[in-house]
Amino acid sequence: MTFDTDEGYQAGTVNDLRRDVGNGELHAWVELDHQWVGMFRAVPLAALQSASAAAPHVELAS
Repeated sequence: MTFDTDEGYQAGTVNDLRRDVGNGELHAWVELDHQWVGMFRAVPLAALQSASAAAPHVELAS
């Protein structure tokens, strides 16, 4: 998915949806592309620009 920030557009994979403790706004919990593994950012749903479904898991023939 891509999303707009004050630092420009960023991309990542949605890991979870969580509500803000203060105001209850729903955020996508996004693992950022091109960052360290495990680097997440809470993104308000209104800031989302595009999203695509992940490809289904495919079993490799043994």
